[in-house]
Amino acid sequence: MKIILEQGESPELEVVIRGNLSDPQIPQLVALLNRTGGMSKLFLYAEEREYICRAEEIDYFEASGDHVYAHQGKRRLEVRHKLYELAEGLYNKGFVQISKGVVVNSAAVTSVAAEFSGNYVVHLKDQTNLSLSRKYVKQFRKYILEVSK
Repeated sequence: MKIILEQGESPELEVVIRGNLSDPQIPQLVALLNRTGGMSKLFLYAEEREYICRAEEIDYFEASGDHVYAHQGKRRLEVRHKLYELAEGLYNKGFVQISKGVVVNSAAVTSVAAEFSGNYVVHLKDQTNLSLSRKYVKQFRKYILEVSK
């Protein structure tokens, strides 16, 4: 792969991909480019108040019923985004999905332990334990080794 940077006349950043568009790296590159930037602050809700929170202050997000909650230590606040939107929008901010209903801040993770069932337990700095399902183990490991800051 060859990367060329050149000054353009438009103030907007433009990315052009030339070559064999059936190359399997193309979808990966497009997904990676779409994730750049992402969310940096969120509105969180509790007791009829709105709180503005920086993404890195959140330990994990959890889907429960029809709601999604952000957890900061023992504090739980509602988020008005879908879990998949948070997973995509916070991917470059250190967040990775570890189960169907949980997206965790990799900076809050202290250790991971295997269970007999094939699942894993993710231990957070605040002593919270979260289940890392078998389906997400490979993605989690790859994220920790290649993407997280």
